[in-house]
Amino acid sequence: MWKTHSHPATGAINIPTPKSAATFAINPSIIAWACIGFYIVAIGFAGFRFYTGIKDRRALAETEFFKLVDISAAEGANGFMTEPFKENILDALETSKTIQGVILAAGSAGNYTFERFKGETVAWTGDVPHFKPQFGISKKPLVEGLQIPRMRNVYISAVYNTVDYNRIITILKHTLFVITAVFGIACLTFILQFFPAQVSYPPSVKPAKGKPEGPYARKEPPPPDKARHQETPVPDPHDTSSFSSKRGDGLKPEPVAPPPSAEEVQGLFSKRIGEESAIRDRLASELHHCAFFEQDMVFMIMALKSRMPPDTLYPVIIDEVLRFFILPDLIFEKTPWGIALILPDINLDQGLAKSGEFHQQVLGKYPELTQDQGNLYIGMSSRAGRFINAERLMLEAGQALEKAREDASAPIVAFRSDPEKYRAFMASQNTKPS
Repeated sequence: MWKTHSHPATGAINIPTPKSAATFAINPSIIAWACIGFYIVAIGFAGFRFYTGIKDRRALAETEFFKLVDISAAEGANGFMTEPFKENILDALETSKTIQGVILAAGSAGNYTFERFKGETVAWTGDVPHFKPQFGISKKPLVEGLQIPRMRNVYISAVYNTVDYNRIITILKHTLFVITAVFGIACLTFILQFFPAQVSYPPSVKPAKGKPEGPYARKEPPPPDKARHQETPVPDPHDTSSFSSKRGDGLKPEPVAPPPSAEEVQGLFSKRIGEESAIRDRLASELHHCAFFEQDMVFMIMALKSRMPPDTLYPVIIDEVLRFFILPDLIFEKTPWGIALILPDINLDQGLAKSGEFHQQVLGKYPELTQDQGNLYIGMSSRAGRFINAERLMLEAGQALEKAREDASAPIVAFRSDPEKYRAFMASQNTKPS
């Protein structure tokens, strides 16, 4: 239970600072840009690994090809195109990691082909073989001449696979893992915006600590043991009689600061919510947004009864509204001693249910501040499928609030409109709603 008291010198109201809903501590835009940066780095690193993989693949293919050249030259010396010659070339081709096909051109002795998978790499045009153009196969074959006794113009050429599919799968797995992790962080950040951290709002009015300072501070009486030794009494600046008795000695009374107005006091307590001057523009913006997405919206006004000191109850209601509705950027002050709320994507019945729940919660939580239901009135209206402007919706909610003020037994009143009658009314007024 909260207690309030006034300081005798300053008149400031000390209200315990409750824990209330606040916006997410980290700016979501920072998280978004960080995620985009991670995406770019992950994709760029994957591309770099692809590029280096292709270069490594070519270096390996050249090594395996020249090994095949050495084997062909050595076996050719023992007999060209004999069975051992063919078997050694096929064994070298099968053990290779990159070579896919080989063409052996021996001039008048004919042309011969060897393939890892028969019919996939080499094609024939008449008696002339050539490599098929394929994705992932080198476009330019590796070519080298063979030194074979008693034979001239013998050449061996080969194509190799430029892509290591196992390496690609590994790179894609690593990249997908990073992207999934970053996407999860982005989703978590988005969800945490709807479950904000519990932090304390700054107090509306700072409580006085120790003795008040300044020319208008009240002077505390000295202790009894020191009062005997005090020769000259200190005049109280709030006591006008002391000033008038000293005028003959040249002392002049200092002006006393006027007490703050009701609007100034209300402003002290409402800094945690938007200003009243911003209601119309924000409401118009939300109306356009809801109309574009065909959503309903409720505009609600709460007001306090003037019988109880409003400066005592007003900060309590503000804090409860912030905690209950969790829409700090859609809550505004409304003079005198009122609060305006914009509740998008809910209909009038849902607005009545939420306001009733809030009203009962405040009554049950602060019975010493809300002695009867008449202490807090609520009026509301909704878009209800209409193309309505902000001024009209504010007018309807204000009329509903006045109806609630007239009947204390019904402190919550909703302005329920008929869209068909509203369109007919607007047509009769020859007014184009914005």
